Amino acid sequence: MLKENRYPNSESLVREFRRIAVEEELEIDCSRKTILRDMKTLEFEFQCPLAFDRARNGYYLKRHDWDFIAPALLDENEMLASVIGARISEDIFPSPLKNRIRNAVDYLLQNHNPDFLDTANLASLTILSGLYIQLDREIFMKIFETWQTHRTVKIAYADYRGHLTERVFEPHTLVFYNNSWYSKGFCRLKKQPRTFALHRIRSAEPLPEHFTPDEKIIRSVTVDDFLGFEKVRNVKLKITEMLRDVLAARPLHSRQSFLPDGTVEIPAVSREILFPFLLAQQGLAELLEPTGLRQEFQEMLRTMLASYETAPISPSEAR
Repeated sequence: MLKENRYPNSESLVREFRRIAVEEELEIDCSRKTILRDMKTLEFEFQCPLAFDRARNGYYLKRHDWDFIAPALLDENEMLASVIGARISEDIFPSPLKNRIRNAVDYLLQNHNPDFLDTANLASLTILSGLYIQLDREIFMKIFETWQTHRTVKIAYADYRGHLTERVFEPHTLVFYNNSWYSKGFCRLKKQPRTFALHRIRSAEPLPEHFTPDEKIIRSVTVDDFLGFEKVRNVKLKITEMLRDVLAARPLHSRQSFLPDGTVEIPAVSREILFPFLLAQQGLAELLEPTGLRQEFQEMLRTMLASYETAPISPSEAR
Protein backbone atom coordinates (compact mmCIF):
# COMPACT_ATOMS: atom_id res chain seq x y z
CA MET A 1 0.00 0.00 0.00
CA LEU A 2 2.92 2.33 0.69
CA LYS A 3 4.46 1.52 -2.69
CA GLU A 4 1.14 2.35 -4.38
CA ASN A 5 0.83 5.74 -2.60
CA ARG A 6 -2.41 4.69 -0.91
CA TYR A 7 -1.46 6.47 2.35
CA PRO A 8 -2.47 3.73 4.81
CA ASN A 9 -2.83 4.51 8.51
CA SER A 10 -3.36 2.32 11.56
CA GLU A 11 -7.16 2.47 11.30
CA SER A 12 -7.32 1.66 7.58
CA LEU A 13 -4.86 -1.21 8.03
CA VAL A 14 -6.86 -2.65 10.94
CA ARG A 15 -9.96 -2.61 8.71
CA GLU A 16 -8.04 -4.24 5.85
CA PHE A 17 -6.66 -7.02 8.04
CA ARG A 18 -10.13 -7.57 9.50
CA ARG A 19 -11.57 -7.91 5.98
CA ILE A 20 -8.87 -10.42 5.04
CA ALA A 21 -9.50 -12.35 8.28
CA VAL A 22 -13.20 -12.68 7.45
CA GLU A 23 -12.99 -13.28 3.70
CA GLU A 24 -9.98 -15.59 3.66
CA GLU A 25 -10.40 -17.15 7.13
CA LEU A 26 -6.88 -16.20 8.20
CA GLU A 27 -5.82 -15.33 11.73
CA ILE A 28 -4.55 -11.90 10.71
CA ASP A 29 -6.87 -9.64 12.72
CA CYS A 30 -4.91 -7.20 14.89
CA SER A 31 -5.09 -3.93 16.82
CA ARG A 32 -3.87 -0.40 16.12
CA LYS A 33 -1.03 -0.92 18.63
CA THR A 34 0.23 -3.85 16.56
CA ILE A 35 0.16 -1.74 13.40
CA LEU A 36 2.07 1.12 15.03
CA ARG A 37 4.63 -1.34 16.39
CA ASP A 38 5.03 -2.87 12.90
CA MET A 39 5.54 0.57 11.39
CA LYS A 40 8.42 1.23 13.79
CA THR A 41 9.86 -2.19 12.91
CA LEU A 42 9.75 -1.28 9.23
CA GLU A 43 11.39 2.06 9.89
CA PHE A 44 14.19 0.99 12.25
CA GLU A 45 14.93 -2.66 11.38
CA PHE A 46 14.33 -2.53 7.61
CA GLN A 47 15.47 1.11 7.07
CA CYS A 48 12.12 2.03 5.53
CA PRO A 49 12.02 5.78 4.61
CA LEU A 50 8.65 6.13 6.33
CA ALA A 51 6.86 9.43 6.95
CA PHE A 52 3.36 10.51 7.96
CA ASP A 53 1.32 13.00 5.93
CA ARG A 54 -1.08 14.78 8.29
CA ALA A 55 -3.10 16.29 5.44
CA ARG A 56 -3.81 12.83 3.98
CA ASN A 57 -3.81 11.18 7.41
CA GLY A 58 -1.58 8.34 6.25
CA TYR A 59 1.94 6.99 5.89
CA TYR A 60 4.00 7.35 2.72
CA LEU A 61 7.49 6.58 1.43
CA LYS A 62 9.93 9.47 1.19
CA ARG A 63 11.89 7.45 -1.39
CA HIS A 64 10.38 4.87 -3.72
CA ASP A 65 13.69 3.13 -4.40
CA TRP A 66 13.41 1.32 -1.04
CA ASP A 67 12.67 -2.41 -1.22
CA PHE A 68 11.34 -4.66 1.50
CA ILE A 69 13.71 -7.61 1.25
CA ALA A 70 11.91 -10.70 2.49
CA PRO A 71 11.21 -14.19 1.11
CA ALA A 72 8.27 -14.23 -1.28
CA LEU A 73 5.98 -16.82 0.29
CA LEU A 74 3.07 -16.75 -2.14
CA ASP A 75 0.10 -19.06 -1.95
CA GLU A 76 -1.52 -20.57 -5.04
CA ASN A 77 -4.11 -17.78 -5.38
CA GLU A 78 -1.37 -15.13 -5.36
CA MET A 79 0.64 -17.06 -7.94
CA LEU A 80 -2.48 -17.46 -10.11
CA ALA A 81 -3.07 -13.69 -9.96
CA SER A 82 0.56 -13.03 -10.92
CA VAL A 83 0.57 -15.46 -13.84
CA ILE A 84 -2.76 -14.21 -15.24
CA GLY A 85 -1.65 -10.59 -14.74
CA ALA A 86 1.48 -11.29 -16.75
CA ARG A 87 -0.61 -12.94 -19.48
CA ILE A 88 -2.90 -9.89 -19.72
CA SER A 89 0.05 -7.49 -19.71
CA GLU A 90 1.40 -9.15 -22.84
CA ASP A 91 -1.70 -7.94 -24.71
CA ILE A 92 -2.20 -4.43 -23.34
CA PHE A 93 1.32 -3.15 -22.58
CA PRO A 94 3.99 -2.38 -25.17
CA SER A 95 7.59 -3.51 -24.76
CA PRO A 96 9.71 -3.18 -22.70
CA LEU A 97 7.19 -2.88 -19.84
CA LYS A 98 5.41 -6.15 -20.65
CA ASN A 99 8.81 -7.87 -20.72
CA ARG A 100 9.61 -6.57 -17.23
CA ILE A 101 6.34 -7.95 -15.89
CA ARG A 102 6.86 -11.27 -17.64
CA ASN A 103 10.42 -11.55 -16.25
CA ALA A 104 9.26 -10.75 -12.72
CA VAL A 105 6.66 -13.54 -12.84
CA ASP A 106 9.16 -15.95 -14.35
CA TYR A 107 11.46 -15.20 -11.40
CA LEU A 108 8.65 -16.07 -8.97
CA LEU A 109 8.01 -19.31 -10.80
CA GLN A 110 11.62 -20.34 -10.27
CA ASN A 111 10.87 -20.69 -6.55
CA HIS A 112 7.26 -21.84 -6.81
CA ASN A 113 5.68 -24.68 -8.74
CA PRO A 114 1.92 -24.17 -8.28
CA ASP A 115 -0.30 -27.15 -9.01
CA PHE A 116 -2.59 -25.21 -11.36
CA LEU A 117 0.19 -24.93 -13.94
CA ASP A 118 0.03 -28.71 -14.40
CA THR A 119 -3.48 -28.50 -15.84
CA ALA A 120 -3.96 -24.89 -16.98
CA ASN A 121 -3.13 -24.09 -20.59
CA LEU A 122 -2.47 -20.36 -20.36
CA ALA A 123 -2.11 -20.12 -24.13
CA SER A 124 -5.88 -20.67 -24.24
CA LEU A 125 -6.47 -17.59 -22.05
CA THR A 126 -7.30 -15.05 -24.75
CA ILE A 127 -7.65 -11.27 -24.44
CA LEU A 128 -9.56 -9.95 -27.45
CA SER A 129 -9.55 -6.33 -26.24
CA GLY A 130 -5.83 -5.81 -26.73
CA LEU A 131 -3.52 -3.00 -27.78
CA TYR A 132 -3.96 -2.55 -31.53
CA ILE A 133 -2.63 0.99 -32.05
CA GLN A 134 1.12 1.12 -32.55
CA LEU A 135 2.81 3.02 -29.74
CA ASP A 136 6.29 4.48 -29.71
CA ARG A 137 7.96 2.37 -27.00
CA GLU A 138 10.28 5.13 -25.81
CA ILE A 139 7.47 7.69 -25.53
CA PHE A 140 5.21 5.23 -23.67
CA MET A 141 7.94 4.45 -21.13
CA LYS A 142 8.64 8.16 -20.55
CA ILE A 143 4.95 8.83 -19.88
CA PHE A 144 4.72 5.70 -17.71
CA GLU A 145 7.76 6.68 -15.63
CA THR A 146 6.67 10.31 -15.16
CA TRP A 147 3.22 9.07 -14.07
CA GLN A 148 4.91 6.62 -11.70
CA THR A 149 7.27 9.21 -10.17
CA HIS A 150 4.87 12.20 -10.29
CA ARG A 151 7.09 14.27 -12.58
CA THR A 152 5.99 16.76 -15.20
CA VAL A 153 6.73 16.02 -18.85
CA LYS A 154 7.06 18.22 -21.91
CA ILE A 155 5.19 16.72 -24.86
CA ALA A 156 4.57 17.52 -28.51
CA TYR A 157 0.95 16.53 -29.15
CA ALA A 158 -0.86 16.15 -32.48
CA ASP A 159 -4.66 16.55 -32.39
CA TYR A 160 -6.98 14.64 -34.73
CA ARG A 161 -6.39 17.29 -37.44
CA GLY A 162 -2.63 16.77 -37.18
CA HIS A 163 -2.05 20.18 -35.56
CA LEU A 164 1.04 19.99 -33.32
CA THR A 165 1.36 21.87 -30.01
CA GLU A 166 3.89 21.73 -27.18
CA ARG A 167 2.55 21.23 -23.67
CA VAL A 168 3.89 20.83 -20.15
CA PHE A 169 1.76 18.06 -18.73
CA GLU A 170 1.20 16.46 -15.32
CA PRO A 171 0.21 12.80 -15.96
CA HIS A 172 -2.08 12.17 -12.98
CA THR A 173 -3.57 8.98 -14.46
CA LEU A 174 -2.77 6.22 -16.93
CA VAL A 175 -5.84 4.64 -18.56
CA PHE A 176 -6.36 1.74 -20.95
CA TYR A 177 -9.63 2.56 -22.73
CA ASN A 178 -11.15 1.18 -25.94
CA ASN A 179 -7.95 -0.66 -26.91
CA SER A 180 -5.76 2.44 -26.50
CA TRP A 181 -3.68 4.10 -23.79
CA TYR A 182 -4.52 7.58 -22.49
CA SER A 183 -3.34 9.86 -19.70
CA LYS A 184 -5.63 12.33 -17.98
CA GLY A 185 -3.88 15.03 -16.02
CA PHE A 186 -3.27 18.76 -15.82
CA CYS A 187 -2.18 20.72 -18.90
CA ARG A 188 -0.25 23.83 -17.92
CA LEU A 189 -0.80 25.40 -21.34
CA LYS A 190 -4.61 25.29 -21.01
CA LYS A 191 -4.46 25.54 -17.19
CA GLN A 192 -7.06 22.80 -16.77
CA PRO A 193 -7.42 19.00 -16.85
CA ARG A 194 -6.88 17.39 -20.25
CA THR A 195 -6.87 13.85 -21.64
CA PHE A 196 -4.16 12.90 -24.14
CA ALA A 197 -4.05 9.80 -26.32
CA LEU A 198 -0.54 8.37 -26.02
CA HIS A 199 -0.42 7.38 -29.70
CA ARG A 200 -0.79 11.09 -30.62
CA ILE A 201 2.25 12.15 -28.59
CA ARG A 202 5.11 12.77 -31.01
CA SER A 203 7.83 13.45 -28.41
CA ALA A 204 8.17 13.39 -24.63
CA GLU A 205 10.83 14.95 -22.42
CA PRO A 206 10.63 14.32 -18.63
CA LEU A 207 11.20 17.45 -16.54
CA PRO A 208 12.73 17.62 -13.05
CA GLU A 209 9.70 19.29 -11.45
CA HIS A 210 7.33 17.08 -9.45
CA PHE A 211 3.57 17.45 -8.93
CA THR A 212 1.10 16.28 -6.30
CA PRO A 213 -1.50 13.82 -7.65
CA ASP A 214 -4.94 15.44 -7.80
CA GLU A 215 -7.59 13.15 -6.31
CA LYS A 216 -10.35 15.01 -8.16
CA ILE A 217 -8.73 14.27 -11.54
CA ILE A 218 -8.11 10.64 -10.55
CA ARG A 219 -11.74 10.14 -9.44
CA SER A 220 -13.01 11.73 -12.68
CA VAL A 221 -11.75 8.77 -14.72
CA THR A 222 -15.00 6.82 -15.19
CA VAL A 223 -16.63 5.13 -18.17
CA ASP A 224 -19.34 7.82 -18.10
CA ASP A 225 -17.12 10.85 -18.53
CA PHE A 226 -13.56 9.90 -19.43
CA LEU A 227 -12.87 11.63 -22.77
CA GLY A 228 -14.74 14.77 -21.75
CA PHE A 229 -17.15 15.02 -24.71
CA GLU A 230 -20.12 17.36 -24.31
CA LYS A 231 -23.06 15.40 -22.89
CA VAL A 232 -26.74 15.42 -23.81
CA ARG A 233 -28.88 14.73 -20.75
CA ASN A 234 -32.05 12.69 -20.30
CA VAL A 235 -31.83 10.61 -23.46
CA LYS A 236 -34.52 8.00 -24.12
CA LEU A 237 -34.31 5.14 -26.61
CA LYS A 238 -36.81 2.51 -27.76
CA ILE A 239 -34.99 -0.80 -28.14
CA THR A 240 -35.65 -4.44 -28.96
CA GLU A 241 -35.30 -7.22 -26.41
CA MET A 242 -32.04 -8.31 -28.05
CA LEU A 243 -30.56 -4.83 -27.64
CA ARG A 244 -31.47 -4.90 -23.97
CA ASP A 245 -28.87 -7.63 -23.48
CA VAL A 246 -26.36 -5.69 -25.59
CA LEU A 247 -26.81 -2.52 -23.51
CA ALA A 248 -26.70 -4.49 -20.28
CA ALA A 249 -23.27 -5.85 -21.30
CA ARG A 250 -21.96 -2.56 -22.74
CA PRO A 251 -23.98 0.28 -21.15
CA LEU A 252 -24.09 3.79 -22.56
CA HIS A 253 -24.14 5.04 -18.95
CA SER A 254 -23.55 3.29 -15.64
CA ARG A 255 -26.94 4.48 -14.31
CA GLN A 256 -29.06 3.75 -17.37
CA SER A 257 -32.44 2.18 -16.55
CA PHE A 258 -34.65 -0.21 -18.53
CA LEU A 259 -38.41 0.41 -18.43
CA PRO A 260 -41.22 -2.15 -18.90
CA ASP A 261 -42.42 -0.44 -22.12
CA GLY A 262 -39.24 -1.43 -24.00
CA THR A 263 -37.42 1.86 -23.57
CA VAL A 264 -34.16 2.73 -21.84
CA GLU A 265 -33.45 6.02 -20.08
CA ILE A 266 -29.85 7.30 -20.20
CA PRO A 267 -28.92 10.09 -17.75
CA ALA A 268 -26.25 11.57 -20.05
CA VAL A 269 -24.36 10.53 -23.18
CA SER A 270 -22.30 12.30 -25.83
CA ARG A 271 -23.18 12.46 -29.53
CA GLU A 272 -19.79 10.89 -30.27
CA ILE A 273 -20.90 7.75 -28.38
CA LEU A 274 -24.65 7.70 -29.08
CA PHE A 275 -24.78 8.33 -32.85
CA PRO A 276 -22.32 5.54 -33.83
CA PHE A 277 -24.26 3.19 -31.54
CA LEU A 278 -27.58 4.03 -33.24
CA LEU A 279 -26.09 3.58 -36.73
CA ALA A 280 -24.61 0.21 -35.76
CA GLN A 281 -28.01 -1.10 -34.64
CA GLN A 282 -29.54 -0.63 -38.14
CA GLY A 283 -32.90 0.62 -36.88
CA LEU A 284 -33.28 -1.70 -33.88
CA ALA A 285 -32.80 1.30 -31.57
CA GLU A 286 -34.89 4.46 -32.02
CA LEU A 287 -33.96 7.80 -30.48
CA LEU A 288 -37.11 9.23 -28.84
CA GLU A 289 -35.93 12.07 -26.60
CA PRO A 290 -34.85 14.81 -26.45
CA THR A 291 -36.70 16.03 -29.53
CA GLY A 292 -33.89 18.37 -30.62
CA LEU A 293 -31.35 15.56 -30.57
CA ARG A 294 -33.74 13.31 -32.54
CA GLN A 295 -34.07 16.01 -35.21
CA GLU A 296 -30.28 16.41 -35.31
CA PHE A 297 -29.87 12.66 -35.88
CA GLN A 298 -32.56 12.69 -38.60
CA GLU A 299 -30.73 15.48 -40.41
CA MET A 300 -27.49 13.52 -40.26
CA LEU A 301 -29.27 10.49 -41.76
CA ARG A 302 -30.71 12.63 -44.58
CA THR A 303 -27.24 13.96 -45.40
CA MET A 304 -25.84 10.43 -45.49
CA LEU A 305 -28.69 9.19 -47.68
CA ALA A 306 -28.28 12.10 -50.09
CA SER A 307 -24.60 11.30 -50.56
CA TYR A 308 -25.47 7.73 -51.53
CA GLU A 309 -28.28 8.81 -53.88
CA THR A 310 -25.87 11.01 -55.87
CA ALA A 311 -22.97 8.53 -55.85
CA PRO A 312 -21.98 7.20 -59.30
CA ILE A 313 -22.99 3.64 -60.23
CA SER A 314 -20.24 1.41 -61.59
CA PRO A 315 -20.83 -0.45 -64.90
CA SER A 316 -20.91 -3.80 -63.11
CA GLU A 317 -23.66 -2.53 -60.76
CA ALA A 318 -25.63 -1.13 -63.73
CA ARG A 319 -25.66 -4.59 -65.38
